[in-house]
Amino acid sequence: MLKTTISKIACSILFLFIFSPFAQAQQKVQKQDSLLTNYLKYIDEADMKKHLSILASDQYEGRETGEKGQKMAAEYLANRFKELGLTAPVNDSYFQKFELTKTSLAEFRIETLTGKIELSKDEIIVASSFGEDKNDEEHDIIFAGYGLEEEGENGYSSYKSIDVKDKIAVIIMGTPKDKESLIPNEEARKSVYLQMTYKGKLAKTKGAKGVIFITKKAEFKDFDEMYGHYFKESKWDIPSKEKKENKPEFLAALSTEDKLPNLLGYTDKKWKKVFKKWNKKNETILEAKAKVSSEMKIEKVETENVLGFLEGTDKKEELIVLTAHYDHIGIIDGKIYNGADDDGSGTTAVLELAEAFALAKKEGHAPRRSILFMLVTGEEKGLLGSRYYSDNPVFPLKNTVSNLNIDMIGRMDKDHNEDPNYVYIIGSTMLSTELHNLSESTAKMYAPNVKLDYTYNDKDDPNRYYYRSDHYNFAKHDIPVIFYFNGVHADYHQHTDEVDKIHFGKMQEITRLVFATAWNIVNREERIKNDN
Repeated sequence: MLKTTISKIACSILFLFIFSPFAQAQQKVQKQDSLLTNYLKYIDEADMKKHLSILASDQYEGRETGEKGQKMAAEYLANRFKELGLTAPVNDSYFQKFELTKTSLAEFRIETLTGKIELSKDEIIVASSFGEDKNDEEHDIIFAGYGLEEEGENGYSSYKSIDVKDKIAVIIMGTPKDKESLIPNEEARKSVYLQMTYKGKLAKTKGAKGVIFITKKAEFKDFDEMYGHYFKESKWDIPSKEKKENKPEFLAALSTEDKLPNLLGYTDKKWKKVFKKWNKKNETILEAKAKVSSEMKIEKVETENVLGFLEGTDKKEELIVLTAHYDHIGIIDGKIYNGADDDGSGTTAVLELAEAFALAKKEGHAPRRSILFMLVTGEEKGLLGSRYYSDNPVFPLKNTVSNLNIDMIGRMDKDHNEDPNYVYIIGSTMLSTELHNLSESTAKMYAPNVKLDYTYNDKDDPNRYYYRSDHYNFAKHDIPVIFYFNGVHADYHQHTDEVDKIHFGKMQEITRLVFATAWNIVNREERIKNDN
C-alpha cells in the first residue's frame, strides 16, 4: 500500500515536471484569447452607423474617383487614422497619390451601307471599342447565330458554315431549342453579362474582329441598369512608362432584337422568312457591310489611396494588409449613388478594425506583426488603387503575410433574405491551407453564429468574384488572401444603396470575425505559408 502511494506521488511529480510547460502554454493561450475577446467589443455597430452615415451621405456625392466627394472621403479617413494615432507611412502622409487616365467614347456609330440602320452610342452599349479614333471605317458584318459550339464532329456549331475571321459577328443571346447544355452553367444562361463574356471569347478565337450581341428589350434594359454605366462611361487605367504592346482591337457591343434585321440588310417581314430558314438548318450565310465611326477623349485624373500604419513588436518587419475600397460611382443622370454597402460597409469596417488594434497597442498589447490599414480608390474603375499599390508598394510585398479584403458586408443577397448570419469567403483556399484552417478555427471560436459560405470560392465560378475585388492584386503576387463579401442584392450599383438598408448587426459580427482572424495572423509564431 505504501509502495503504491509512493509510486502515485512519484508519477504526479513526474507528470507536473513534464507537462508544466504545456500547462503554462495553455494559460498563455487562454490569456491571449481573453485579450482578443476583450477588444472585439470595441467593434461596435453604433460607431459603424456614425461613420457610414457620413461617408454615404449625399454630401460626398457618391465618392466618384477623382471627384470632390472622393477627396472629401479621403480627408475624413486620413483624419480618423490620425485620431487613432496610426503612422502616416507615405513620406509622412496618409495619402498615396497617383495619376489615372480617363478615356471616354465621345462618339460611336455603326451604319449599314444599305442605309437602313444607324446605331449611335445612345442606342447600343459598347463594352469595348476599337480603342482609337475611326472615321467611317468599312467592315463586313456576318450573322453567327447563337455564337455557340460543342466538341465533336457531329456537335452543334454556329461556325461550321461561316467564316468570321476579320469580320464583326452578330450573335443572339440564349441557346437553340433543346441545346441549353451548350451553356453549361444555369446562372450564365440567365445572365446577358456572362453570355457576352462566354460567347465573345469564342468568337475571338474564331478570328472575329468584333461582336454585336442582340438581346430582348427587357434584358437590354436590365443590363443597362446594372452594368451600363461601366461601358457607357469612361475607361480608366494607370498610365505606363513602358510602351504597351499593340493588342488586337476587338469591338463588343449590345443592342436589341428589333435592330437585328436591318443590321443584316433585311426588312422585318423578309427577315422572319430568312431567320426561319436559318434556324432550321443553321447554314444560311447572312452578311452585310457597315461603316464604323468612333472618337476617343483622354483626360488625366489625380486620386489617392489612404494608408494608416500600426507597427508591430518582435516581428514588425512582416505585415498584414487590411483593405476595402472607399470609392463608388458618383452621380449618374442627376442621381447620387451613395454606395452604402458598396463599399461604404467595408470602409467602415476597416475604420473599426483600426480603432480596436490601435486601442490594444495603446494599452500595451501591440501585435507582433505590423498592420497596414489601406482604403483604396479606383476599385470601381478596375481595381486600380490596389493595383497601383501592388505595383508601387510602400512596404515590400515579400514582407506582406496576407491580405484580408472587405467589400460589401452590410446586406443580404436573395439566397439569404431571411438569414443575415453568413458571409461569403472567397480566396482562402487558393494559396494557403494554413490561412484557410486559421480562418475556419477562428470563426468557430469567435463567430460561431456566422456561417462561412464558400459558394463563390472557385477561380472558375462564372461570376468571377475572385478576380473582381482588391484582394486579387495581392493574390496575383502570391500573397494569401481572404475576401469577405455578402453577395449582390437588388440595390447593387443603384442609387438606392443607402444607409437605411444596412444591417449593422451583420456588419458588426463580420467585422469582429475579420478582427479575430487578423489578430491570430499577426500574433502567431510562424508567418502564413503559401503552399498552393
